[in-house]
Amino acid sequence: MASASPLVPALALLLAAAFVAPPPALAVQPDARSMGSVGATTLDRVTIDDGSFRKGGKEFHFIGFNQYYMLDKARRPSERHIVDETLKDAAELGMTVMRTWAFDDRPTGLQVLPGVFDEDTFRALDYVLDSSARHGIHVILALVNYWPDYGGMESYVKWCTHSTTVANRSVSEFYENPACRQMYKNTVQTVMTRRNTYNGRVYNEDPTILGWDLANEPRNPGDPSSNVLARWIREMSHFAKLVSPRQLITTGVEGFFGLTTPNLALNANPGRDEWDSWICEGTDFVRFHSLPHVDFTVAHMYPDLWVDRPCNGSYYCKELFASRWVDTHIEQSVMLGKPFVLEEFGSTANTSSAGTRSYARDMKHREDVFETVFTEMEEAASRSEISVGSLFWSFSSLKYPDYDGFSVYAPPRESKTSEEPQAVDGGAGGREFDWGIASWSTAVGGNPVLFSPAPREDPLDYIWVMPDTPEMQNEFRNARKHRQCARYLRKSVRDGLITSSFREKPQAGDSLGSNLVPFREVETSHDDTINIISNAARKFDRLSQREAFEG
Repeated sequence: MASASPLVPALALLLAAAFVAPPPALAVQPDARSMGSVGATTLDRVTIDDGSFRKGGKEFHFIGFNQYYMLDKARRPSERHIVDETLKDAAELGMTVMRTWAFDDRPTGLQVLPGVFDEDTFRALDYVLDSSARHGIHVILALVNYWPDYGGMESYVKWCTHSTTVANRSVSEFYENPACRQMYKNTVQTVMTRRNTYNGRVYNEDPTILGWDLANEPRNPGDPSSNVLARWIREMSHFAKLVSPRQLITTGVEGFFGLTTPNLALNANPGRDEWDSWICEGTDFVRFHSLPHVDFTVAHMYPDLWVDRPCNGSYYCKELFASRWVDTHIEQSVMLGKPFVLEEFGSTANTSSAGTRSYARDMKHREDVFETVFTEMEEAASRSEISVGSLFWSFSSLKYPDYDGFSVYAPPRESKTSEEPQAVDGGAGGREFDWGIASWSTAVGGNPVLFSPAPREDPLDYIWVMPDTPEMQNEFRNARKHRQCARYLRKSVRDGLITSSFREKPQAGDSLGSNLVPFREVETSHDDTINIISNAARKFDRLSQREAFEG
């Protein structure tokens, strides 16, 4: 999913200073032809009451999906049907929430310059929201990207520093530069106060929008304290609540643990001996989500990417990590008193190296990861301790190729064999199909592979030309500071300076003590396993005592 915008002309960057002032409250007037549809398809608003998602007077738990291409497809009339088909398939399978982008900060995207928005692209976002409402699907919208896809934070740093490149620049400037912060606030206000040209609803009053991610996977590498990103989230979540007081706000982070919870930072982050690397990403799950204007907690999870090396490729090891990752975040969310959403998770079925990987084993592993996530979440929800939601990456139309190996496709609408797939009751508004593997797969090297019927017509449809080298991209994300941070943390452990911080609860008055979430026993599926072992041990102990007495 790598992409980057072409270099912005120097003259255009010089004009950026003119757009630092806040934008007007409503930048676009509704299309008069569509005003009559206001309220025609209106979902019940999702709220939070006493730490639980609520909808229509009932607690709300959900399963949903991510799809990043919605904005791209909706602005192309010839491909707009893909938006509707994807949403229709999702709704028929019983999914009720989609997460997608409300950003494209490239010269050909949504925000072409700071404060300058392309109306055609904005109407595409209008269409996505209107179609989502028509299909009964709520939406979580992300407002900016940490990664270079669709411009991201790099565009803002270029704009606020009047630069045409990220050379000698840092992503930290996005969080700390006053001009960058104001540009971001202007974007938040413009997007949230947009009036939909299809149904007339203002975004910040539209119950279709379940909530907003302040950013997609924000990090600030090289800052183990997480202070910079914590200050930014505090400021921006407060601002977002002022603009959109009736909608939910969250962080968009991946869920790595920081020094607020030192034991989890050491033992629960991905990897076996890589705790220093994750702490040095500058994020802190508990600290960020304890902020007052953050309504619910979120995390992401990719065991095939995060723990492949420490697991030595073992599927079982990755699935154990998935179970623990979900459990741990549920526990911390219960302690925080906020609902939890695993808003990205996935497992790859990429068969690009078909000679060394088995498609069937990959798919079984994917199924196990999904089953693990859903089981953990269902158990948490059944105890009524917490509201939960899970959104996998990603659910796609069959017309969209599987570029990253994480795509999950709905069954085809028309079988490629002579027989139509027969639908049976899937329960909970979903559907299941009995259809042959030949209907949507082909054989490559003797292994079935996922069928991608649409060839890549445009080589730039997915991967855009990168104007900066990978080395420059790494430096923008503070690669040097990240390495220095990791070395410092490891030396501190060797010297015994912070060993106790990771292995003991801080005492009253310790610098970390005030941030720690109080420990509380929380029943999880791991506890169920421990109970099974403990009960068996007691039974065997009683048998042993009886045999000893009788002997």
